[in-house]
Amino acid sequence: MKIALIGTTAACVLGFRADLIRALTENGHAVYAFALDYDSESRNSVRSIGAIPMDYHISRAGLNPFSDLISTLKLSTVLRSIEPDLVFSYFAKPVIFGTLAAKLAGVKRRIGMLEGLGYVFTELPEGMGFKRRLLKWIQVSLYRMAFPFLERLILLNQDDQIDLVDKYKLKAKKVSVLGGIGLSLENYPYSSPPVSPVSFIFVGRLLAET
Repeated sequence: MKIALIGTTAACVLGFRADLIRALTENGHAVYAFALDYDSESRNSVRSIGAIPMDYHISRAGLNPFSDLISTLKLSTVLRSIEPDLVFSYFAKPVIFGTLAAKLAGVKRRIGMLEGLGYVFTELPEGMGFKRRLLKWIQVSLYRMAFPFLERLILLNQDDQIDLVDKYKLKAKKVSVLGGIGLSLENYPYSSPPVSPVSFIFVGRLLAET
C-alpha cells in the first residue's frame, strides 16, 4: 500500500512520525512524507527511516484563501502523480487542505488527526476579540468543508470532540479519541537532577489562562 503522510515541518516528521513510518515500512508499505521545509540533511534523515520525502507548500499561518486554493490544487496534482492508497494528514491546515487535495486527486482513503484545537479556540479571561472570532469562524467553516471527506477523524482527548465536533455539529463519518500519544522515552532517558544548588527550568507556553 502507498501511504502519504501530510504534515508541516520536517522536524515533526522526524520527531513525531518516525516510529509510525518505521512500522509502516516494516509491514511492506511505501510511505511518502510531505513537509514544508526539507533541506538536504532532513531529506536524508527521512530516507534513513524508510520514507520518501516530498515537498509541498502551504502557508502555515497565512489567511489568503486564493493562495491556499492554489496550494491545494498543486498538492492534488502531486498526489495524483504518486497515486497513494491512503492519505493521513495531521495538524489543522494539512487536515483541511490535505484532505481536500486528496479528495480532488481521487484518493479513496483519507484520515485526519488533530492534536489540539489551537489558539483560536482558547478561552481567555478578557474574552474573544473580533479578529479571533473571525478566525475561529473561518477555521470551523473549513473543518465543516473537509471533515465529511474523511474516513476517520482522530482526536487526542474527549474535550476536543465536545468543543469542536459536537459543539459546532460537524459531520464526520467516524471520530476516534486516541488519547495522549506521548513520546518515546528511549529518546529522553531519565537522568538524576543536580540538587546542590537547586535550580529549575520551566518549559511551557505562556498562555493567558495558565
